[in-house]
Amino acid sequence: MLLIAPVLAYTVPAALITMLPGPDTAMVLTTAVRAGRRAAARAAWGVGTGLVLWGLAAAVGLAAALRSCSVAYLTFRWTCAAYLLALGVHAVVASRRPRAAGPEPARERRVALVGWGYRRALLTCVLNPKLGVFFVVFLPQFIPAGAPVAATSMALAATQALEAVLWYLLLGHLAVRATRVLARPRVRGWLDRITASVFIAFGIRIAAD
Repeated sequence: MLLIAPVLAYTVPAALITMLPGPDTAMVLTTAVRAGRRAAARAAWGVGTGLVLWGLAAAVGLAAALRSCSVAYLTFRWTCAAYLLALGVHAVVASRRPRAAGPEPARERRVALVGWGYRRALLTCVLNPKLGVFFVVFLPQFIPAGAPVAATSMALAATQALEAVLWYLLLGHLAVRATRVLARPRVRGWLDRITASVFIAFGIRIAAD
């Protein structure tokens, strides 16, 4: 019963934060267009898993320790920036690659079958230092005095993870429904360019923060 009040109070702000566009959104949408509904669903669960891992890190104090150690945080931040920039470069290359109209080649569909969407989304979520700061600064505000910190942190993180999974499942479903339009070569090219811009912008922002 002690966890119900903070979870209810956290539900709305967590949902609003989840729906803000960012690298996770770009990852789920591009996965849906490239590899279909199942891969998009795995990407949604990858984001949810990443949020649970960040909640676990906050619960045991790892997120706060990372944020307080300048050298460790700098190393982690540059690693995250490099990963996002690599995703951006990959999207730029994809936008310049000639492609025919219609679904992706069988090779990319086979890649999706072995968990490709899940792993990429999980890494994108875990390698986001902004989430570390979020779970250190924002989430503790919803932990009542006297409540068990670890259990409450995990309950709040699980709430946000569930909301994220539901939201990204919806986005992936809508993207798949629009695949007939989004899979056109010219549209796919622009989608890859927009995705590249998102990843590169966030990578530069994290590196320069």
